[in-house]
Amino acid sequence: MIDDKDEGVQVARLLSEQGGRVVGLVHLWNTAELSILWLDEAHEAEVIDPPLRPEIFESARAVNADAVFEYLEVLSKGSRR
Repeated sequence: MIDDKDEGVQVARLLSEQGGRVVGLVHLWNTAELSILWLDEAHEAEVIDPPLRPEIFESARAVNADAVFEYLEVLSKGSRR
């Protein structure tokens, strides 16, 4: 997973559907929390690349804010917001 010396790692990109523009980055922290760094809030994220693995969601379920967790889970399943 994550080396104890690191705080977090980028695990996915959030892309807009138009041209695949990177609009955000998903980070997995050593606490199992998922977070989003928004790079372009003017464009909506439609795709997560790569989709997050189910085991990441299992670990994150207990520590994540519901809105972030649900948003990333929907994108990982290939559904739009």
